[in-house]
Amino acid sequence: PPKRASSNETQTETQAVIKRYRQTIDEVAEEYVCPITAELPIDPVTAEDGRCYERCAIEEWFARQPQPQLKSPVTNEPMGKRLLPAVQVRNTLKRLVESGAISGSKADAWKKAMAEEAELAVLRQRAEGGDAKAMTKLGFGYRDGEQGLKKDATQAFLW
Repeated sequence: PPKRASSNETQTETQAVIKRYRQTIDEVAEEYVCPITAELPIDPVTAEDGRCYERCAIEEWFARQPQPQLKSPVTNEPMGKRLLPAVQVRNTLKRLVESGAISGSKADAWKKAMAEEAELAVLRQRAEGGDAKAMTKLGFGYRDGEQGLKKDATQAFLW
């Protein structure tokens, strides 16, 4: 009969496989990193250059580009302004981060941003329900570009 591998050999092989899987997952996660922010996107979109970006980052990029010729921040080739929501990317990132498959500073920043997004949703719900303090806080958030909100004078005034 064939000899069985010792438990040390089996354990070493298992650790090598786990290391290879983790490295592969990290490499896949790097494909989703926004080339502008260098972070995992919270609101990922696919632009006309085929790349995945954080929505607010690519929108700011577009705003800084001379019209009418927009260029890709990655390839510097001409591209349009159309952005498509990348729902599958967001769902995949959520599962990978929450399961611990992706860890480290990028995952920590993603978790923090998701928590801030949840807090903002609660604040918006309270404001829409007539809570004066929440309305004021939301207005200041829009005015100052804080709490995960983009500066927007119109929204600031409305709240």
